[in-house]
Amino acid sequence: MSKLQIRSLRPVDLTDMYITFLDSFSDYKVPFRLTKEQFVRKFVEKLKIDFALSAGACEDNSLVGFVFTAVNYYEGKLTAYNGGTGVRPANRGKKLTVRMYDFLIPLFQERKIKQCVLEVLTENDRAIKAYRSIGFRETKYFRCFKFDSKNLKVKPPKVNLEIFGVKHPSWDVYERFANQAPSFLDSSLMINDNLASETIVEAYSEGKCVGYAIYQPAFGRISQIGVATEVRGKGVGSSLVKYIQKTSKQKILTVINIQREATNTINFFQSLGFKNQLNQYEMIMPLES
Repeated sequence: MSKLQIRSLRPVDLTDMYITFLDSFSDYKVPFRLTKEQFVRKFVEKLKIDFALSAGACEDNSLVGFVFTAVNYYEGKLTAYNGGTGVRPANRGKKLTVRMYDFLIPLFQERKIKQCVLEVLTENDRAIKAYRSIGFRETKYFRCFKFDSKNLKVKPPKVNLEIFGVKHPSWDVYERFANQAPSFLDSSLMINDNLASETIVEAYSEGKCVGYAIYQPAFGRISQIGVATEVRGKGVGSSLVKYIQKTSKQKILTVINIQREATNTINFFQSLGFKNQLNQYEMIMPLES
């Protein structure tokens, strides 16, 4: 009979983590075709997983499941964010996700973490059921979009506009442009920790900042974008997206976790040709007594 062990992950596990990740998502709706270098960049460098607070399920000393955890403040609370959960297909049905959280929750509580947050595909009934059994509940409905053409056609802006890169974000300005609070992954605190992988651009008209965008040129992923209310509908946002595509290595663009209620933002991306690729629930489990 095989022996199961749940333990914290370690940097030395990276190769096993990568192989287990590929196997776990081999039958996923949205395939993950990451090289090991991309895997390290996504989970170690960008997500900054906390190995000690991430769990691995090992069977006969072979990694068969994982929970990747990142820790930061979200909505004012110290939060353990689940950046990825996976179980190899051959090892499913053993409640490994539940058992890994049974292992992790006491560790979270020792670190004074107040809540756990994750995102899950709305169609993934098996995972949603497992998370609910642990104590998670749906809190937000996110829509995710993709632009899969290499030629984004936009009309010239109706205002004089200059777009250029900046080294440091001006959060006090950007927050005035926002339609919604960002999800955990694209929050200002997470972006501040990952500025090496993000590019920040600002749009100026008549000497005033009227828009901004933060994006990852290596992946073509838009982390944040915002336009001042008084110049919306005048081509500022579309000019920013055009600039993003022009300066990104990856020309296929994505933007994730737009709240369902943010209809103006959704309509904007759809007007440019972005397609609703998938939808996710945000789920939260409070840890406060």
